[in-house]
Amino acid sequence: MGIYDREYYRDGTGGSGWFSGETSACKTLILINAAVFLAQWTMPDLRLEQHFAASSGLVFQKFQVWRLLTAAFLHDPHSILHILFNMWFLWLFGREMESLYGRWEFTWMYLTAAVFSNFVWAVINYYGVRHGHGFVIGASGAVTAVMVLYAAHYPTREILLFFIAVPMWLLVTIYLGMDLFSLMQQSQGGLSAGSATAFAAHLGGGLYGFLFKQYDLRWSRLLRGRTYRPRLRVVNPEGRAARPVVSRPATTSTTPGPRSATTVLFPEEQLNERVDEILAKIARDGRGSLTEEENRILQEASRRARDKRSDRV
Repeated sequence: MGIYDREYYRDGTGGSGWFSGETSACKTLILINAAVFLAQWTMPDLRLEQHFAASSGLVFQKFQVWRLLTAAFLHDPHSILHILFNMWFLWLFGREMESLYGRWEFTWMYLTAAVFSNFVWAVINYYGVRHGHGFVIGASGAVTAVMVLYAAHYPTREILLFFIAVPMWLLVTIYLGMDLFSLMQQSQGGLSAGSATAFAAHLGGGLYGFLFKQYDLRWSRLLRGRTYRPRLRVVNPEGRAARPVVSRPATTSTTPGPRSATTVLFPEEQLNERVDEILAKIARDGRGSLTEEENRILQEASRRARDKRSDRV
């Protein structure tokens, strides 16, 4: 059984199908962006861009830092392609990242990527040739971070680009390379004033996606820190400490045998957190990188999943 087929893993994800009936972060983010775009398009008198778009001058001079986040939910109301491409890429790459990290971890990653990418744009805009003029809107920075994170996990996975299969690492290299070249032209006045693409936000998002993978910036790990980590404790039914179970004898019988006198006591919530960490480690370094304790945790999670299924039968 693959790790994506395990019951305890499926419960932590939002599902990949749009009509699966389950709430996922990707679908929620797409729906919020679509609703805001509809409001921008049908009710221009609300002037949402004026109130929520990010301006480097407003951020650094008036400290309206919340605009770094709200700007990521606004799009150009005069160009439907702006939101369509952003949401398509979010759906294309975000579903699997949400399945890998979980709903809340993915939401944290997306929102912080939006803030970070717009902050990078604001810094370059404020101290560059534009000197604080202009606004930035769009989810492109956050979506770029999701795409880079996807490529960091699956660099050799191929995607069709103009009907040509291209590995993810090459696609990301081309995409960010073009953004970097365009930003350099933009900063030197080589692009027309009408070129309003926030290339700096794209590059900031790409940098954040790389840092998120490289330094494992999941919010649950950052909040826990490294001072304490729940440890797997093996005890007997009377509560006396017992030796860790090194291995479990294999059985060929289809009828479950009697339970061992030793059992693993691990709260469900902590077990799920540890399993998420282990699954991320498998995706990053392979199954052979697991320690003996991590293998025991997977075995315990698998046993509990089997028990749940047998209880429903």
